Amino acid sequence: MSDQGYAELPWPRLRELVTDTLTIGHRAHTAHGLVEFDVSRPLALIEEYKERVPGGVSFTAFIVYCLARAVGEHKVLHAYRKGRKKLVIFDHVDVNTLLEKRKPDGTLIPVLYIVRGANHKSLAEISHELRQASRSDLSHDAGVRRRRRIVRLPRVLRSLLWWWTLRDPVRIKQQFGTVAVSNIGAFAGQRRGWGFAPAFLTCTLFVGSIYDRVCWAGDHAEPRKTLSVTVSVNHDIVDGGPAVRFAETFAGLLEGAAGLDEGFVAEASRISGVQRATVA
Repeated sequence: MSDQGYAELPWPRLRELVTDTLTIGHRAHTAHGLVEFDVSRPLALIEEYKERVPGGVSFTAFIVYCLARAVGEHKVLHAYRKGRKKLVIFDHVDVNTLLEKRKPDGTLIPVLYIVRGANHKSLAEISHELRQASRSDLSHDAGVRRRRRIVRLPRVLRSLLWWWTLRDPVRIKQQFGTVAVSNIGAFAGQRRGWGFAPAFLTCTLFVGSIYDRVCWAGDHAEPRKTLSVTVSVNHDIVDGGPAVRFAETFAGLLEGAAGLDEGFVAEASRISGVQRATVA
């Protein structure tokens, strides 16, 4: 501690990757849409299933499931330009999200995790996968090991690595997935709020807070759980019409509690039982 009233701390090397990502994101022509969704039904079912599903139900997993299904129906939302004359559209929706993991010293750090082929997975499979990923040992995390190697490189070499990666959509998919979810609302209070950040993927969801809003239902008013979401798309690839149609599909899945049914409960219990039997 300095006698001038401030402290000097070491610069976390991880922040170099953050600044690299934001720099690349600023180059994209990104359009943002602020939307609100009524998530009363899915939240009620998640609460109802909490006691019946081993480990509970992850709201982030539910968002990933709905996003993957919606993008699977509107594939231009994860299309990428290759050179000047080609557009690559993938069959599998690989959803990039962040998990907080704790280092041995107690520090929490964000770890990028990609749910591969999420549009071909059930909600139970995605929920189980994310739960296992959040519990995994950092020392065995391939993404963490890769990032440690990258942050040791000089900035000029990292810039060349970015240039090489972004030239090929397949490399983008391998390293970052095809779409992203940033669940910043998990750290927010119950108030309206949307997030913005530069993003280089074709579609990114910034999931904000959940708050109570009074709405009319027939002839009476009732409180509804409302989720604020920023839908960010690369306007070079996605026009307003396709973006709105995607958002409507996503809204139908989200507000309709897609995947949250008795089949989900049975499959989640089966997966958990198989895991326990394997461990034993």
